[in-house]
Amino acid sequence: MEIELKTLHLCQSLDYVHIEEPQIVEAKTLSDFLSNKSELLLEFEENCLSTMTDDGPKVFEDLKPSAVYRLAENKYIETMAPNDINLGRTSLFSLDIGKYIFCQQDMYYDEEVWRLKSLLEEAIREVWWQRVKCEGSWFLRLVPEDDRVAVQALKKMRPE
Repeated sequence: MEIELKTLHLCQSLDYVHIEEPQIVEAKTLSDFLSNKSELLLEFEENCLSTMTDDGPKVFEDLKPSAVYRLAENKYIETMAPNDINLGRTSLFSLDIGKYIFCQQDMYYDEEVWRLKSLLEEAIREVWWQRVKCEGSWFLRLVPEDDRVAVQALKKMRPE
């Protein structure tokens, strides 16, 4: 897989709500969850994601996000928040304003295996190869579209 790193200038923060979904990285679970057109954000802490080898970074075999979030849509908050006792106790997570390094690949709902691990590993390796200065966790942002899901691997760039 060949990827192209790009810079995302996020001008407005994106708010997400934490969800409990430990098996979310399986294609069937992702397809079911995304079919309701709700964007997901999977967070991967650096120390739990990869190790450095002689050939560069290598993602661990067992890819598990440290946290999973769904987009905190205003419509959901207005209609469900009063009835959702968990929402009151769940703090919002924000993908903050700033510059992010990212790459994107489309994946289709009917695919049996989504290439999340390979996309993330290629992004990590390319950032390492190009010596891009970044900070914080890696994220996979899954944005449902008509017949596919746009999957973005992204990480916040360190201010210059």
